[in-house]
Amino acid sequence: MLAQNDALLRLLEDDDPATLALIKDQLARRGRAVLPELQALLAVAEPPAARHLREVVAGIEAVEAEAIFGDFCGQFGRDGDLEEAAWRLAAVFLPGENFARQRNILDSWGKEVLRRLRKASTPIDRIETLVEFLGHDVGLRGNDEDYYNLNNSLLPEVIDTHLGLPITLSLVYILVGQRAGISISGTGLPGHFLIRHRHDFFDPFHGGRRVGLDECRERMEQLNMTLTAAHLNPVAPPQFLIRMLANIRSVVVESDPPFAAKVGEWIEALRTSAAMME
Repeated sequence: MLAQNDALLRLLEDDDPATLALIKDQLARRGRAVLPELQALLAVAEPPAARHLREVVAGIEAVEAEAIFGDFCGQFGRDGDLEEAAWRLAAVFLPGENFARQRNILDSWGKEVLRRLRKASTPIDRIETLVEFLGHDVGLRGNDEDYYNLNNSLLPEVIDTHLGLPITLSLVYILVGQRAGISISGTGLPGHFLIRHRHDFFDPFHGGRRVGLDECRERMEQLNMTLTAAHLNPVAPPQFLIRMLANIRSVVVESDPPFAAKVGEWIEALRTSAAMME
């Protein structure tokens, strides 16, 4: 076994692209079963071989993450766990990560909001306490400068950078609210996404500022549409996740058509699993 490992490491240090591609493909075809062996080799590999080993490991983990997420979508139903879906989706793009650090950050934000709620005497005081903390103190805001960056759609990246799309930022507000005992839902206006607490609306993309119905009507009129009560209804978990995936598909459709097609399959799986529960 030792001799085989030495030979494998020498091959991974080869400068010939064809040899490297062949070896990496053979390792990848062995799937998850080969991961312990590759991890052991990483501990003793020289930098060139280690780089190729990490690429193989990431590829195997990405394929597995895609399969896991696809199965998750197929079983999501109408009341699936949106937070767990967001972590599993992120694992597709960040294979091998467990996101423990980002989960802990969400927990700490929730604890801080809960601490501040001691001084909040009314429902509007409670939601404004959360909005002020996330929008002002934490500094969550929309990524205007790089709106179509894929990281804006990934929960752990949004937690780390404090930048994201309207829907992913809204998800952070919802998850922190859950941890602090504040019920928040998403509201999906065409072309934008807000959060709702009772009859009040806030815009996480713009620092959590409060949004009135007149502004919602104006936004709809700009799209030659009329605001209806349906536009303001809470977005159910399947539709929430579908909208997140649709954003990702729009980003990758030109650069990676096969992956965009896979995202489309996940969307259809979500729709089917939700319909089966009706």
